[in-house]
Amino acid sequence: MNKIRVIAAVLLAFPLLLFGGGFFIHPFPLPPANGSVGIEMLHLMRNGGLTYAVAGSHFIAGVFLLVPRTRFVAALLQLPMTIGIVSFHAFMWLQGIPIALVMLLLNLVILAEPARLRALVARAPASSD
Repeated sequence: MNKIRVIAAVLLAFPLLLFGGGFFIHPFPLPPANGSVGIEMLHLMRNGGLTYAVAGSHFIAGVFLLVPRTRFVAALLQLPMTIGIVSFHAFMWLQGIPIALVMLLLNLVILAEPARLRALVARAPASSD
């Protein structure tokens, strides 16, 4: 199962690094806003400067996914962003929903570590003061 999580982390990190880092090197051109609410939102995000924060967080999460020590935390941090991507494509721009669902599946595979998930919700040991 560990090899599957490593493969899932690399596959999830690839689009994050590609699009996150690609924005800072040379932003991809956006499709013309032809009445699509989703495309208009992407244009507003880019023109308003929000894309810098989104691309930066995706790039950082992508790097952390490739480092074994930070992989689980990176997947936890990436999960809300991935859910946002799925929601965006489900409600505003249906063309990307298959890739978004694959990203969500990869994110959940990386998080499928029962011991670490239990550690997140376990009670702290009582101190003997």
